[in-house]
Amino acid sequence: MNRKVYSLLMGALIVTLLAASVSVSASDLTIGIVLKSFSNPFWMMAKTAAEAEAARQGVNVIVVGTTTETDPLAQVAQIEDFVTQGVDLIAVVPSDASALVPAVEDAVAKGIPVFALDSAIRSDKVRSFIASDNYAGGKMAAEYIGEQLGGSGAVAVIRGRVGDAVELERYNGFIDGLKAYPDIKLVAEGGANWEADQGYNVMEDFLIAHPEIKAVFAESDRMILGAAGACAAAGRTDVILVGLDGIVEALRAVQDGTISADVAQRPDLIGEYAVKYGAALLRGEDVAERIVTPMELAVPDNVEPLIALWEALGF
Repeated sequence: MNRKVYSLLMGALIVTLLAASVSVSASDLTIGIVLKSFSNPFWMMAKTAAEAEAARQGVNVIVVGTTTETDPLAQVAQIEDFVTQGVDLIAVVPSDASALVPAVEDAVAKGIPVFALDSAIRSDKVRSFIASDNYAGGKMAAEYIGEQLGGSGAVAVIRGRVGDAVELERYNGFIDGLKAYPDIKLVAEGGANWEADQGYNVMEDFLIAHPEIKAVFAESDRMILGAAGACAAAGRTDVILVGLDGIVEALRAVQDGTISADVAQRPDLIGEYAVKYGAALLRGEDVAERIVTPMELAVPDNVEPLIALWEALGF
């Protein structure tokens, strides 16, 4: 074999070995994702989309959730378990902005980058924050209600877990949005911890104490669906009901007139982006510190394509 042929063969062998090495290293990457309650379709859609993106990217993904929406202790244990398993990156939807900080910073100290999803974590060690603009979502709800009421009337707000980062952003956006309508009066507010049954109870109390209420914004879809049940039970079909999340049940409720509108997030993109940008970071690519997922105000005229996104993933 002459030197030229030998060199060509060796070059081809090296390229083949390098390609195999890249393939193996890609398939060896594992991303751990900590969501909230899988009883919430929002997080089930995020999970489904994350798993689909992992298949496209050729990486492994482990997705875990909690029993309730507000269980930071369980999430701390899940983060610690991912560290023990030796995953390459962790993405987490924090149920508390502060409670997860020690576990997150311990993971980072051990060489595992961390992404925050949907809600911020109070740590400068978080590598990237992937979420909608929750303040803008609350303001969008206020603007819709203001227009529907013609600029005057009594309104109420059903809050999530009061004081959470996401809750405050949605609440502040709603309150600031109402400032453009000085003749709209906020007459009642109550916390329902993101849950449908508590949303029902809060709405029931609103209707008894403030029968003049003409519109209600709930900071999550589960709460607005609970509120809709309370309105139906009381025979109050006149109340404008607006939620925020974009789960398929709420979108279908917009379609059939059970609620008036929904500020729709894209939970599929939260899951997809966690894997897409997580894999990119692990492969040495640059990833932005803030990645915004879109929102859209869903009303009867435009809700069908949003429902189709869910149905395409089997919901």
